[in-house]
Amino acid sequence: MKQNGLFGEMVHEFMGTAILILLGDGVVANVVYGTRLGAALGDQWIVIAWGWGMAVAMAVYVAGGLTGAHINPAVTLAAVVRRGMPLGKGLAWMVAQVAGGFFGAFLVWVMYHGDFAASGYANVFYTAPASDAYGVLNCLLSEIIGTAMLLLGIYGIVDAKNLAPKSNMIPFMIGMLVFAIGVSIGKPSGYAINPARDFGPRLFANLLPGGAADAWSVPGGFPAGVPYFWIPIVGPFIGCILGALVYDFGIAPFLPAPASAEEFKYEEE
Repeated sequence: MKQNGLFGEMVHEFMGTAILILLGDGVVANVVYGTRLGAALGDQWIVIAWGWGMAVAMAVYVAGGLTGAHINPAVTLAAVVRRGMPLGKGLAWMVAQVAGGFFGAFLVWVMYHGDFAASGYANVFYTAPASDAYGVLNCLLSEIIGTAMLLLGIYGIVDAKNLAPKSNMIPFMIGMLVFAIGVSIGKPSGYAINPARDFGPRLFANLLPGGAADAWSVPGGFPAGVPYFWIPIVGPFIGCILGALVYDFGIAPFLPAPASAEEFKYEEE
């Protein structure tokens, strides 16, 4: 890995996250603003959840050869805490991921800027509570549980000692994991489960005319004066550690012994 250098790793994380946002935010914009099929597009949440799942799969297929395509600061934080990834490298990857999210949002805006100008950016570029029924604790727990399930699932999918998919199917199955999270527990907070997915586009929207109006706080039923932007950051960072711990102490110890003691550790080649 050293011959590629940290810069190459950051480029891969940047590109992977940009692809994730281009296709993920793109499917939301297409469903919310698209009129080619009429106003009613059937099960729109299913379309969005499927689109995000495929966005994750495509991003990992394209950018996974060097870094594994974390494309998510929560996944990277779990690697730092539980897989021995160097902290400096992890922070660099996180910066690249947020930058990729920013650039991916720009690409979506280029294609849908007329709709954004008329309707705003919330729920397309960044997440928000589904309704006034979901307050701070509800949304925070939704992000924690959703991200814990994400890490638990990823660790199970990539673990060669477990039932790891064959024939290069790992990216597709991770996409299916994201799809499953979206259709089952995604409603309350919009299942960001990825700080870069939410914060990068949120930063971009903040620079656009009218974009700052609800980029940091949610108008309506969410408690007045309480900013929302921190929930899709703090929730995933808590959830990723919980998910990794559950796998490492609840699943991994009962699997067959690894071929190498270093199999599960981040390798600095």
